[in-house]
Amino acid sequence: MENWRDLKRILKALAGVARLTIVYHLAHNHEVTVTDLTERLNISQPLVSWHLRKLRRANLIHTRRAGRQVYCSLNQQRFQSCLQRLEGLIDPDILTESLPRGAELIEADTGSEE
Repeated sequence: MENWRDLKRILKALAGVARLTIVYHLAHNHEVTVTDLTERLNISQPLVSWHLRKLRRANLIHTRRAGRQVYCSLNQQRFQSCLQRLEGLIDPDILTESLPRGAELIEADTGSEE
C-alpha cells in the first residue's frame, strides 16, 4: 500500500502548471538555479521556492547550495519510476501488485502524505 501512497504523493507534487513548468526546465537542463527559474517563470523567488519544496518533498528534485546560489536538478530515476508505475495502471501486462480494496483503499487515500 505504501507504493500507492507514494504515487499519490508524486502526482500531487506534479499537480500544478508552475511545477510542471519547473520539471520541464529541469529535464532540459542539467542544473538550474532558483534565480534562473524565477526569471524563466516570471514569478517571485519565494513562490518558486514554495513550488520547489513540494517537488523536493516528493523526491522529484535534488537541490544543492553553492555560496548564495541554490542549484536544482531533476531526479530522473524517480520521475521514470513514476512514469512506469502510471503505465502499469493502464497496461494489463504490467500490474505487479494487488490493487487496494475496501478499508485498505480508504486508508491509502486518507493516510498521511508527508
